[in-house]
Amino acid sequence: MKYEFTTGEPITEAEALEKVEAMGFHGLAFDDAHDEDETLHWHEFDAVTWVISGSGSFADEHGNVIQIQPGCHLTAPAGWLHRTLAGSNARIVLGTNLPYGEWTMPIDKDPAERPAELST
Repeated sequence: MKYEFTTGEPITEAEALEKVEAMGFHGLAFDDAHDEDETLHWHEFDAVTWVISGSGSFADEHGNVIQIQPGCHLTAPAGWLHRTLAGSNARIVLGTNLPYGEWTMPIDKDPAERPAELST
């Protein structure tokens, strides 16, 4: 499944939230810290993410490891398989096409339960 990861100049939390709003997405900012590797999972929403501060890494379903730092930007479709790796500690802005109140729990979905239409 395709996702887009780019690096650029750092932006502020307010700037990232403005970009999310301009896209028509629903945004929130939070601290994302992991002492252990997450299990591979997917989400039910399309997402855009900006790293505001901190650093870390994630892996995609093929095991490709991507390092993150301020200025990194990720665009990923619903169903994208990924996991955040241990040692990640970053402030991020997340924008989704689905409002937070409509997310089903758990937010991290089991790969075995990913619908076929979200696996391409």
